[in-house]
Amino acid sequence: MAKHEPHQAKRAGREGRARTSRRRGPSAALAVPGEDFEIRFGELDRDGLSVFLYVALTPAETALLVKDLGLQQPGFRQEGLGEVQRCDLLADEMRADPRARAAVLEELKKGWERPVLARWPLAPEAARDLLDACTGEGALPLALWRVLCDPSAPVRAEARPVLEQLVAFCYGPAGETDGPQGADSEASLHPENLGRKLAEATSRLAQAEGKAESLRKKSEEARQKLQGWLKEARAREAKAVAEAARAREQAVNARAEQARLQEELALAKAVEPAVEAQRLKGALRESTARVGALEGRLERALERERELSAELERAKSVTPPPAAVSEDPGEPEEVPASWLMPVFTREFYDSLEGWDRRIQRAAFKQAALLAQDHRHPSLRALPLEGLPGYYRVRVATDVRLLYRRTDRQNTIEILSLIDREDLDRYIRQAKTRG
Repeated sequence: MAKHEPHQAKRAGREGRARTSRRRGPSAALAVPGEDFEIRFGELDRDGLSVFLYVALTPAETALLVKDLGLQQPGFRQEGLGEVQRCDLLADEMRADPRARAAVLEELKKGWERPVLARWPLAPEAARDLLDACTGEGALPLALWRVLCDPSAPVRAEARPVLEQLVAFCYGPAGETDGPQGADSEASLHPENLGRKLAEATSRLAQAEGKAESLRKKSEEARQKLQGWLKEARAREAKAVAEAARAREQAVNARAEQARLQEELALAKAVEPAVEAQRLKGALRESTARVGALEGRLERALERERELSAELERAKSVTPPPAAVSEDPGEPEEVPASWLMPVFTREFYDSLEGWDRRIQRAAFKQAALLAQDHRHPSLRALPLEGLPGYYRVRVATDVRLLYRRTDRQNTIEILSLIDREDLDRYIRQAKTRG
């Protein structure tokens, strides 16, 4: 079912529905919705609430709600959010803050006026039958059929105004004629008129079949694309899990080596000369540094594993996954004396989304070069005005990588991959956070 096809007709159909419906009071023994038509949002999970907003609101309405409520998603401009992302933001806000529900309900009332059958109580079977009819393409024929076969004549009479509107829409208004009605009937049965009507019906049938085939092809393409996304997300998740396992094993081995060296150092203090004790102290310091590096790699791998798991869950709910992030470069075997430990922050990983893989690879390459020699001329490292300790390096013509030196020795934090035009905004936000 194409998204938002009903939105073109729902405004025009609102007046027709109000004119053709006769409101009768419900039975006093059964409950009906309140006048505010409040939805029990606590009974919906986040995905269920999001997809309800997706089918009930137009893209312009969701964009207006996100703007009025001041909702943001890290790494994205508000006007650059997709409709699915806007619905997810609105669902999260409504579950977290009950005040946001009133704004959404008000927008629903503007667009739809009221729910269908709002003055009549529903049994579970009737609710299931109503939803089953409305999810297909034959909602109007099923509703007309039900009214026309009702044993009550006043109920059957409710279908006449709707049928008259359909006649005017499908066949056009009845033309004025001076001849008797029998002459019109005989003229309509003329072979030329019958042939013309048959040709028109055949043409409409061909158009409908063409639309149906187009929708089928689009559905198949979307299904294949979704399968590709899921396959890619699962592969990345498996790779991240394997990398985390390797980093965990290396960290365990490094801790064992550290314990062994500590035992040797304790033994050397008692029986070995002072020179041997100094040698073991140096080896212990090197081992401790290696343990810290491996633990940092393990933490990054675990963080990457969690991000890919979340990405896989989003792909399963038909949300296009973000672009894949390049693998962290491996630690060099020979570490120079000027080498700095890069700490990739969560802010950095969030900022990667939205950039293509070429920019992502260049960012990791510059981070590796920064770790080896932060004074390298190709980096063009410059301090950020107004933020002491913050620096930027060039990744591409209009792309910069932000980092800062930390209080810990030989360590830098990789902060964000950012468009050069957003530097001033980043500085203002950093000052506010500080």
